[in-house]
Amino acid sequence: MTSLIHSNDSNVYSCIRRGALTAALASAVLSSAQAMQNEVWLERDDIVAIELESADLTGAWTVATDTPGFSGDAFIRWDGPDLFNSPGVQGIFGFDFEVETGGEWLLNLRNRHDHPDATEENDVWIRMDGGPWIKVFSNMPGSVGAWTFETRFDFGIGDQPDANYMLTPGAHRIEFSGRSNGFKMDRLHLYQAGTPGAFDPNFPESPRRFGEAYCVATNNSTGTFSETSAVGTPLVSANEITLSTAGLPNNSLGYYVVSTTEAFVPGIGGSDGNLCVGLPIGRFAGNVLNSGTAGQVELQIDLTAIPQPNGAVSATAGETWRFQLWHRDTNASGTTSNFSRGLRLTFE
Repeated sequence: MTSLIHSNDSNVYSCIRRGALTAALASAVLSSAQAMQNEVWLERDDIVAIELESADLTGAWTVATDTPGFSGDAFIRWDGPDLFNSPGVQGIFGFDFEVETGGEWLLNLRNRHDHPDATEENDVWIRMDGGPWIKVFSNMPGSVGAWTFETRFDFGIGDQPDANYMLTPGAHRIEFSGRSNGFKMDRLHLYQAGTPGAFDPNFPESPRRFGEAYCVATNNSTGTFSETSAVGTPLVSANEITLSTAGLPNNSLGYYVVSTTEAFVPGIGGSDGNLCVGLPIGRFAGNVLNSGTAGQVELQIDLTAIPQPNGAVSATAGETWRFQLWHRDTNASGTTSNFSRGLRLTFE
């Protein structure tokens, strides 16, 4: 097994160099044939916890640090105009997330408003899964000039319940839109009633499934291609990433290969698949994995010891690494091998 991709295998390196000639042609197909992955936040311990400065902000949202008491690295502030009657007009951003349990999920925004009038600078528009925009606000005694988790819907006078959503198990998307100039938001918690940590500003952020899928993969003996993803955080300092590949044949052996470069080499070494990482190639050959009856493998990797031909190296912020699983497979002629899609991970 280890002879297919070996750091000193000149035949494989030769194939990769020849395959590089086809890379430009193949790249036109890679981005359109199979779409990239989105960053998805995952429930952990019955909470989805997100630092809002992690958002891909638009419009007049500002990442700021000039008000003490925020958690994480910063908070965000709406510096645009008051949009009291214009939901979804400016500054729309959002997060994709997944929950495992259906039912009522409560929403807590750690927020702050500093205007002396508790009814000013105290709200934002929010919608769930493309539904209606709802005003979300805080104005209870003590909320002025303090970070608070108070979060209520405003459906009209006398109808201002704690913010909550009925969610089904699986994927959802929450979005924000600017409403009141000066409103500050620090973090988002979605949780089920009674969950410890729901009001803890230091509760650990939820893990993310992140990265960008690339490269065309060929179907394996299951009739579809295998897909590699990463769960954890892109922060190098956290060193918390688990690779996962699904869609594998049952009880198939394999290991991950890794590089900072890309290639496209069909049929390398007689494989049915496409090698999508370029030189130099490192191998997690000491971590041979078995897909079992679920057709899936996982491996927690150490960002301080990424294998490379001349020895392990550390990942650094700003680098992009490519990962791919090479695995055993079968075809009409007997035993062969195949590859998952490639996965790009850019570290922070």
